[in-house]
Amino acid sequence: MARRVAVGRDEIDLLVAWGSRLVAVEVKTRLGGEPVEEFTAAKAARLRRAGRGLRPSPHRYDLVTVCARRDGVEVRWLPGVC
Repeated sequence: MARRVAVGRDEIDLLVAWGSRLVAVEVKTRLGGEPVEEFTAAKAARLRRAGRGLRPSPHRYDLVTVCARRDGVEVRWLPGVC
């Protein structure tokens, strides 16, 4: 539905429709390592705060991780992370 949605000082990377529900998605990309480690409690709080500024507010908050390694790219969708 939308990408890089600015809400005050915060930003939501993606807003997607999951059926009839709105989902806010944070995307973390890393070359090697684990992108999920970059999704801190502070980042989760900012994502929720941004979501509260939307009408309608998101039903769920998800995390998508993208990790590029020598053997390829791994993409994971983690629903309901905060």
